[in-house]
Amino acid sequence: MSTRGRRAPLPEVGHRRKPPLEPGDLVVWHTAEDGVRKASYDFGQLAVGPRLQREFAEVFAAQAGPEGAWKTLPSSRESWLILLYFSRFLAEQDPVPESLGDLVPEIWAAWRLSRTPNSTGGRQIRKVARLLKEHPRVPEETRNLMKKRMPKETSKENAYSHEEFDRIKLAATQRFRPALHRIRANWQHLEDWRAGRFEKGTGDWLLGEALDQLVRVGETPFYIGLGDRQRPDSRYTEALGSDRAEDTWMRLFMTTDEACALMILMIAAHGWNATPVIEMKVPDASPGAGGEGQIIYRVELEKRRRSQPSRYETRNLADWGADSPGRLITQAIEATAPAREMLKNVGAPTDRLILWRLAQRRAVYGEGVAGLFDGHFHANVWRNWRQELGGGLSLNLRRLRKTVVIAHQRQPTQHSQDTHDSVYVLPDPRTHAAAQSVITDGVTEAIEAARASFKAQISRADTDAGKDTPTSSCSDYTHSPFGEQGLPCRASFLLCTACPNAVITPRHLPRLAYLLQVLEELKAVLAPEVWDQDWREPYTRLRDLRKVPDFTETEWSDALAEVSAQDREVIDQLLKKGFDA
Repeated sequence: MSTRGRRAPLPEVGHRRKPPLEPGDLVVWHTAEDGVRKASYDFGQLAVGPRLQREFAEVFAAQAGPEGAWKTLPSSRESWLILLYFSRFLAEQDPVPESLGDLVPEIWAAWRLSRTPNSTGGRQIRKVARLLKEHPRVPEETRNLMKKRMPKETSKENAYSHEEFDRIKLAATQRFRPALHRIRANWQHLEDWRAGRFEKGTGDWLLGEALDQLVRVGETPFYIGLGDRQRPDSRYTEALGSDRAEDTWMRLFMTTDEACALMILMIAAHGWNATPVIEMKVPDASPGAGGEGQIIYRVELEKRRRSQPSRYETRNLADWGADSPGRLITQAIEATAPAREMLKNVGAPTDRLILWRLAQRRAVYGEGVAGLFDGHFHANVWRNWRQELGGGLSLNLRRLRKTVVIAHQRQPTQHSQDTHDSVYVLPDPRTHAAAQSVITDGVTEAIEAARASFKAQISRADTDAGKDTPTSSCSDYTHSPFGEQGLPCRASFLLCTACPNAVITPRHLPRLAYLLQVLEELKAVLAPEVWDQDWREPYTRLRDLRKVPDFTETEWSDALAEVSAQDREVIDQLLKKGFDA
């Protein structure tokens, strides 16, 4: 480090866990589960009065404290933003509530109606209700409304097409791979410097010393100039190339977009949820039995919404070379190892796998260089990816995961079989398209089975003659199993005996007896293949009808004797149409 000017102190990282909310204060501190990352939220910024600001701070602090539900900074940040929206909504009411005791049911109902009717609006309502519903000052009627369950949102997201999926993977690979090569080359240069392979004072030696300081303190050499401003040391700037990010800290640390690309590749490869990927720890590694150089990683995944003991899952991924399941894990460890070493050196050790550095410090994440290493992706990152992909294609991690689960793995991943079927597979158009041929075959088989069996109803009671067909009476002319529902039936009258809507009474026996007689005569003269294809099924159904005990043999004989000229003409026309078809 340069000694010119006032020497720059090493960045400090606090270890004292602050209480979430000091008495009389409006600033709530949230320390993440790792004990290192901290965020502060100033409730004095809310657009409501001081009493309501304090009450909001109290309920917020209960969730941000050691016994609270929030373990990561993104969880508290999301609720903070939603409370900002809620406070602005309250400030527009007349009169403006001064405390939670003024939160009457009408205000809560208006808040619900003001939210967009989608998953985002539903989440905002649920988050506020979860924070406030147990506070003793909330009126009982309002509390009951808060406890009312929100209707479950139906997912409208479909999987990406194969072409879209490949575009996303290619864009992520093109963003992550150069970062890996950049960090790998600079890490090797640092190793060579530490091994004394460069002559002191040369450009390579100065570059190595700058990289060494970057790993030790998180910044390349600088000095404190006038006005306490941090200025780069010009002796190292020439060796580095410039004082821009790509020539300084980006030599050993990934950017937000590059870390995002790595996470996309993880999800695309394994179908994991986004949060477990972001929070994933560096997996344990052991040598594989398949040969020298093989590594087996034991990856631990945490799904926070699950209760013990199913909250944690493990996967064994082997790296035996290019395109092996564990190769991306190896590359991720290599690309983020310098960041983990640096955080350890400044007193903020972490075992998280995916690490990246912010371009500039964000005050909400506290002081110290550790605050530059963010724990979640901001909305602008996804907007950047929309521009990166082009063609109107936007990046949605849920859709990406759904694509992997449905089209590639085709089995449950971090969810149950029921969830896999009902949420992922059945609603997806890809499943519908693939199933169309199966459904068509099934319908065809069902129709064939129906044609081969007698399904008509038999009744001794008379029916409305106005609903007669040439062979029976029809109880529902627009809901035939052989045609489109709601439209008039266009099936052959020979199929009436296979239809459950048909009703056969004694009035219909003369025509049916005559039809059976004619079919028996045809059977004797037609070629077997013609008979089997066109006439065997209606003949079999009539034979089955004659065997049922509802009509006696005497009735069948009398019916044949009672066949009228009109009956013969109707049946003859029916058979003629069958031959013409």
